[in-house]
Amino acid sequence: MNPNRERRKINKVRKKISRGRVINQDILKISVFFCVLAAALIVYLCVFLTFESGSIINNTYNKRSESFKKVIERGSIYSSDGTPIAYSENRDGVEVRIYPYGNIFAQVVGYETNGALGLEASYNYYLLTSHTNMFEKIANEFKGQKNPGDSIHTSLDRDLQMYISDLLEGQKASAICIDPTTGQIKATVSKPDFDPNDIQYIWDDIISDEENSPLVNRATQGSYTPGSTFKIFTLLEYMREHPDYDNYYYNCEGVLEGDGYTMSCIDQTAHGGETLEDAFAWSCNLAFADIGLKLDIDQFIASNSNLLFNRDLNVDIASNKAIFSLQKTDSDFMKMQTAFGQGKTLTNPLHLSLVMCAFANEGVLMRPHYVTKITSPSGSVVKTFKDKEEERLCTSSEADAMNRYLRSVVTEGTAFCMAYEDYTAYGKTGTAETKSDKEQNIDLSFFVGFAEKDGQKLVICVNIEDTTRTWMSAVDFAHEIFNYYFY
Repeated sequence: MNPNRERRKINKVRKKISRGRVINQDILKISVFFCVLAAALIVYLCVFLTFESGSIINNTYNKRSESFKKVIERGSIYSSDGTPIAYSENRDGVEVRIYPYGNIFAQVVGYETNGALGLEASYNYYLLTSHTNMFEKIANEFKGQKNPGDSIHTSLDRDLQMYISDLLEGQKASAICIDPTTGQIKATVSKPDFDPNDIQYIWDDIISDEENSPLVNRATQGSYTPGSTFKIFTLLEYMREHPDYDNYYYNCEGVLEGDGYTMSCIDQTAHGGETLEDAFAWSCNLAFADIGLKLDIDQFIASNSNLLFNRDLNVDIASNKAIFSLQKTDSDFMKMQTAFGQGKTLTNPLHLSLVMCAFANEGVLMRPHYVTKITSPSGSVVKTFKDKEEERLCTSSEADAMNRYLRSVVTEGTAFCMAYEDYTAYGKTGTAETKSDKEQNIDLSFFVGFAEKDGQKLVICVNIEDTTRTWMSAVDFAHEIFNYYFY
């Protein structure tokens, strides 16, 4: 036997075995890759079906909901006390949507025709889903009847909503009320409004009414110059950059003239020598113009991003972003104007309320929401929306400091009308001069703040678009709402 020949045979066998192992390893790698890919796809489908399918189906561009309407009678919407504020009724074989309180909940509850609005739009998927029992579904199928849809239960306080709606009647205005400890929204009113029961008949008139824009929810979708309410943001930034902020001092002479510009406090009031707390309480424009020049603009931009500017507001109906556009390269004049709320900054009552909620809750913003649970036609709970923390907007010590200043606005400043109530109020007033379409000066009035009594807290933001329509300013309306709520 030739040893070399045998050795060559053995080497050939070894090479074949080695190649086989390599091939097997490649096959194994490919198999593992496809198994991982399949597992990832299964996980994604599970996540999609559990968390995202509802939002996709609920999208206004998705026509699938139209097919749901053929087999499911739209569920009801309830206020916090269990009173129906929207429900469906069969009239001569036709399903009719009923809004028993008419225009009271117009923009927040909305309507479900002509594109849908408010909660009717946001929770369309849930209202057209039925968790009725299987036997009833089979019986309805044989009878040719629709299955009853699930219902949504809201945090809306029916009586508070009705009171505010009546209070703001005749105004171009809005108000929003939130429990800062839970994030539950208690009321949202926007004027002018409309009766959703008649939406099909008044649609052309509503969409052509550009002056009043009744379909716009001014509380969540408005875009307003903040006026002196913006001093809240300027004050917080100054506190963060200057730990010795209590040593601030400014002598206000009522008017400040610079390089081609003139600034003044309201009615050119000369506040005289004032501390930072005085300047905030008396809403001194010139002191805050001075403060605006002392801020690090890059840091100011970052802070305001954290305070929900230029971000989607995570709430369960349509809302607009608050806009902060100041840049480091802007002129000193623009920095001063922005610091006291007259620059290019835009906000709305929802945005201001959410920031105030954090101050009222030790710096923590709870997730703002209207809906607390979904129930089946038999009343069993299908889904709950628990109160939960959204994010921290400031530290607890910053919130305490802000509340001291917000309280001074009530005890010695522009919200003094609330100083001697049984509840403890905090807040900031604001007035901004804007231009109407006719180039007339229009005074916009704001109040944002909170009050507490016996462990209860309520945040309120009111805006009045044209104060010439009433002798009351936003702080007066807020005062009335606090009185109603706590008394």
